[in-house]
Amino acid sequence: MKKFKIVLWVIIIGFIAIIFFSNKEYLLAKQVLQIDLLYGEPFHTMALPNAVFFLVFFLTGFLTAYFISLSARFKSKKTIKNLNAAATSQLEEIAALKKELESLQSGSSDPTAQPTETF
Repeated sequence: MKKFKIVLWVIIIGFIAIIFFSNKEYLLAKQVLQIDLLYGEPFHTMALPNAVFFLVFFLTGFLTAYFISLSARFKSKKTIKNLNAAATSQLEEIAALKKELESLQSGSSDPTAQPTETF
């Protein structure tokens, strides 16, 4: 499995390298980002390669998704903890019931014997 992961990462990095080198001219071309605000002068960034803009916007989206899903992960961890505690307590109860059943069965020496009624 470890070798499979290494091969998978090499393939992924290879695809990224192919995409980068086949679009090298576009990704290294410098652009200025302009944000028009409703008031005042428009905001201009310094001239940066398109690859930097792609990286910044990708990381912004990744971090946004990470922080939005953070509360859901905390809730699911709490649910898993509660379910594991319930399963443990149920297993302990099952073990106690088995011991009680064994003690009741060992109390009667002949399990095929019919109970006799006395009047």
